[in-house]
Amino acid sequence: MDELDALRMLAADPTEESVAAGRVRLEAETRGPARRRGRPFSMPRLTLFTGFGLTLVGAGAAAAVMMASGTATPRAPGTPSGADGTFMEVAAKADLLPSGRYWYSDQIQGQSYMQRPKTGPYAIFGAHSETYRFVGAQKKDGSGFWGRDLPSRPASPEDEAAWRRAGSPSSFRVWSNDHYYVYRDKATPWVNDQAGQGAGGEFTGFGFREKRAAGEKTTMTVADFAALPTDPSVLAKRMFPRLTGRAALDPLALDTMSQEQLRKLLENTASIPPRDMTPREKIFEAGSALKDSPLPPKVRAALMRALAAQPGIRTVKNTQDPLGRPGVALVADPVKRTVTGEYGTPKNEQGTYSESEELVFNEKTGELLSQQNVLVEPGGPYVARKAGSVLSYWIVRSGGWTNTKPHPPVKLPF
Repeated sequence: MDELDALRMLAADPTEESVAAGRVRLEAETRGPARRRGRPFSMPRLTLFTGFGLTLVGAGAAAAVMMASGTATPRAPGTPSGADGTFMEVAAKADLLPSGRYWYSDQIQGQSYMQRPKTGPYAIFGAHSETYRFVGAQKKDGSGFWGRDLPSRPASPEDEAAWRRAGSPSSFRVWSNDHYYVYRDKATPWVNDQAGQGAGGEFTGFGFREKRAAGEKTTMTVADFAALPTDPSVLAKRMFPRLTGRAALDPLALDTMSQEQLRKLLENTASIPPRDMTPREKIFEAGSALKDSPLPPKVRAALMRALAAQPGIRTVKNTQDPLGRPGVALVADPVKRTVTGEYGTPKNEQGTYSESEELVFNEKTGELLSQQNVLVEPGGPYVARKAGSVLSYWIVRSGGWTNTKPHPPVKLPF
């Protein structure tokens, strides 16, 4: 079993799109910097948000909001609120989103890392990339996929000041997976991934957690999406099922599991007890569907309402996404993570901290803006970070239906 198989089957439970993108990143890393030509990505930490949301180190897990000016800072905590009329009104606006001939999504992925020079520690965003894809509603309309690296850079004005005190380095050596890796402050051109080209009409990313865990292919057509239930309680049963077999593996329990323990567990999946999805996993699953699937407006609105009603998920008003766009968030209860030295992780990258997962929505339109992992209690590798710092993110720069064949933007997002 190689590392990608573990990623597919275990904690991140990625959709097929994220597996494809993750494979590109993993291949780029294993080839090494001298042989990375022709690939658009360099994200070895594989930040998977059921898709790229759960940071993984080897087969176990280790584990700044961008403002409009292009710098980042710990996000404002926002105004807590229950699953009241506030978010229900946002969900109602999602019911009005348009449809068209081509569905596309322009997404940005980033991961924060610590630098610890003698002049003082600071955080950077590395593993920074942008992906762009489209799928036609019909087979004849085709599909496409592009990617590019974005520049690595300090994570906030305070981090930028510390970076300058350190001599303004243009490259950053970080611990990623089970070894050190170097990120740079340069962007790369868009690369058209030929593997992402093909027929239209088939989409993935919606509510097939157990099939994905078993390695089975899952696709849906526009007609399949149109047939989904629009009753939030009915849709919740499909999106958030009781988990069995490999799908029931607890991502957080894998943090401190050795490779031998993991191997034995996978050899006897019948020993894995069924369980309900955690609030964090529900955020991952709903975020994947909202980012990666062309849900009809009424289904999208029903999913948002269903997620807001789940135990352990609360509404936070007056927040913003990593591009500085204002919004309202659905936030899962925080969890503790412990990074050990099982995979050779250095001492200064080990320890325990608390984090939460959240989805940020445009309050005026109901569109998903971002999914982000936020530090709640500093500690371990993030002992020098402030509570509220974003540890990783997946931003929906733009997306939806259009009648014009989509093409990736020329301008960098930051």
